[in-house]
Amino acid sequence: MTRVYVVGNSVADLTLSVRRSPRPGESVLADSIARAPGGKGLNQAVAARRAGADVAFVSAIGTDATGVEIEAALSRERFSDLRLLKLPLATDVSILTVTADGENSIVTTVGCTQASHATELTNCLRDLQPGDYALLQGNLSSGSTKTIVDFARARGGKVIVNAAPWHWDGTEILEKCDGVIANEGEICDISSMRDVEFAATWLQSRGPEWVIVTLGARGCLLASKEGVVVVEGKPVKAKDTSGAGDVFSGVLVASIALGKPLRTAIDAAQKAASLTVERSGTYTAIPSVAELRDIVGTA
Repeated sequence: MTRVYVVGNSVADLTLSVRRSPRPGESVLADSIARAPGGKGLNQAVAARRAGADVAFVSAIGTDATGVEIEAALSRERFSDLRLLKLPLATDVSILTVTADGENSIVTTVGCTQASHATELTNCLRDLQPGDYALLQGNLSSGSTKTIVDFARARGGKVIVNAAPWHWDGTEILEKCDGVIANEGEICDISSMRDVEFAATWLQSRGPEWVIVTLGARGCLLASKEGVVVVEGKPVKAKDTSGAGDVFSGVLVASIALGKPLRTAIDAAQKAASLTVERSGTYTAIPSVAELRDIVGTA
């Protein structure tokens, strides 16, 4: 069975529900606070696993109480392989604010995530086989990410990068990938262009087989050698959009690894993301095993 290696961060999410985002220099009152496991790497790994993929999750956590909590939560997900690097540091944290209309903003620490050495991370991929997938996000350093991409490709693996958060200089890493997933703001930052379709086409022409730009409620844009197509989304009443991109990425790659055509995988990923935004939280909003396997067709 084709395996998906997710290499990314694991954090403690602290989510504050607010009526609106504060203006610069302003304080606002939160209506509630929630704490749960999170991080783009963790969320994508969980979504891919629940969707039915054979997932090995590689991540760094601290040796503190938060790290223990995260490991316990991950153990319940029944990964085929859980490869946690335990470092004598504080586990990373994300602070999320979610407004009444479901929009979110996120600030994440990366001290623990980026303290893991590239050699340690690639050692966790030592059994990656030709045709397996490596799924990465933007929380690792550019140096570690480049090393992992080169390692996976040298072993015949397929590499997908969710370019969030975008903070690297240049597009060298993305040009080596088989697929890139980004939102509207990220693809514009990556390309230094304001036209999303042109930006996606430009990036795809530099190396990836395909580039997907998520468009929120409007669906997503797919740029490939066949051209550009917009895949319309399903209308939903959003409660919290903070986990949508992670679920989309995890389910998309899981579906491809399970042998689904790309367009079929996109449809499944959009359906899963639609369910997610109708719920509160990130990890807590990820659809269940039954829901995702029904969507992907692995039930």
